[in-house]
Amino acid sequence: MKKCLADKVKDYILDKSMIAKGERVCVAVSGGADSMCLLFLLYDLLDSMGFVLSAVHVEHGIRGQASLDDMEYVQAQCDRLGIPLHTARVDAVKASEESGTTLEEAARNERYRIFGGIKADKIALAHHKNDQAETVLFNLARGTGIRGLRGMEPVWDRFIRPLLCATREEIEEYCKEWQIEYRHDATNDDIDISRNRIRHLVMPELIRINDKALEHIFDAAEELQEIEEYLAEATERAYRECVKPSGKGASADAYQLSGKSAYSDIEIDLDILDSLHEVIAPRVIKRGLISVSGRAKDISRKHVEAVLMLAKGQSGRHISLIYGIKAYKEFRKLVIRGAGRYELSDEAGGIHKADSKPSGMDDNGLQGTDGINLTPKFLTAVLTETDVSMDEIKASANYTKFIDYATIDDASDLKVRHREPGDFIYIKGGNKKLKDLLIEEKIPAGRRDGMYFVAMGKEIVWVLDTGRIGERFKVTSDTEKILRMEIKNG
Repeated sequence: MKKCLADKVKDYILDKSMIAKGERVCVAVSGGADSMCLLFLLYDLLDSMGFVLSAVHVEHGIRGQASLDDMEYVQAQCDRLGIPLHTARVDAVKASEESGTTLEEAARNERYRIFGGIKADKIALAHHKNDQAETVLFNLARGTGIRGLRGMEPVWDRFIRPLLCATREEIEEYCKEWQIEYRHDATNDDIDISRNRIRHLVMPELIRINDKALEHIFDAAEELQEIEEYLAEATERAYRECVKPSGKGASADAYQLSGKSAYSDIEIDLDILDSLHEVIAPRVIKRGLISVSGRAKDISRKHVEAVLMLAKGQSGRHISLIYGIKAYKEFRKLVIRGAGRYELSDEAGGIHKADSKPSGMDDNGLQGTDGINLTPKFLTAVLTETDVSMDEIKASANYTKFIDYATIDDASDLKVRHREPGDFIYIKGGNKKLKDLLIEEKIPAGRRDGMYFVAMGKEIVWVLDTGRIGERFKVTSDTEKILRMEIKNG
């Protein structure tokens, strides 16, 4: 006999230990089928599970009156059920422009910012099996390892996903059976958005190949979650065996993966590292890099491989990595040191290849001198804290510019070069072709080809000759990290 959705979800909640008796649970409700289903399911489980239920709705300011109507509908439904509702209105469009992220990502960030202020033991999200499969495919397409292929976790911190055991079809059937009305978000039909493209075009084709494709992707994600958990435990044991802090008064127990390190330098015992399985050793290195930098963003396989290559080289060599990290080979140990200064190079993340090495670098691509600059050699970039005042930024000369580091996906993508076809720059109100900008600023045609620009792909960050920077890279009151770029001897 087929289990009803309510029983299925209750069993899943209990199996994953999502909710304990007496806990305060706040369900995020957009007004769509998924979140309305979750709202009513949790309402039905109140008496049998003994938790306290509330709801939160975030209006993103994207879809005009339709978005406001969604908020009113959610309020009416919560009032009817007697469930307290916290509503918040945000400007996702403005957040997207200021952060340089996509509108979808900015809206998500704003939601989680609101969720962070909710006083509850658990925040219930309405992601389901289809969402999980789409997430796995999306992560796979843009590049990921096991962590990305495992998809969304049923329980992460205080966030829970009770509907991960259900399909979109089951959810819509439940709404139909219990006559639960729900709102339709038209942006979910826009196939220019990557996740929607996977939902509407990719998944249907996979299901045509195998009608169990959705279930198979979901099952693989669950298995990979178990594998990742095992690898994380093995990495933890190995890390404690071969890594120790080298700073005075530092404690290895102070390290937290999700937070900043209590020390800046670590030492890795190469005899122990060499004895580790080839799957575990790179994970230990990556954890070390995260430890000294206090962040995981942009620390990738290429940085880990560079450290492993250094470990196999001669003593006395060192390399410069992302976030100003430097790794040193000292006999049978590696020393990894954090730094407040980040000097960029013409190669990814400060790691040079032998075919493009600067002076002072040996044939293995290992740096023998400090100070790697963006090409050409008269430009440096330094990562600083937000102790730079807005007045100082506004008063800075054309040869020094400050940009919001959060607007850079990967700092190693920054290049200094001449103009190229397709170049554009962000201005107030949108973007403009670089060619049109130079014409408007009355730059003589004969001079344009000799000008230098700091670029990220086809997007211009800084016009060196005029001092202009792209609008979306500008420092705001919300900026946490600043990248200072300076021309020297130019």
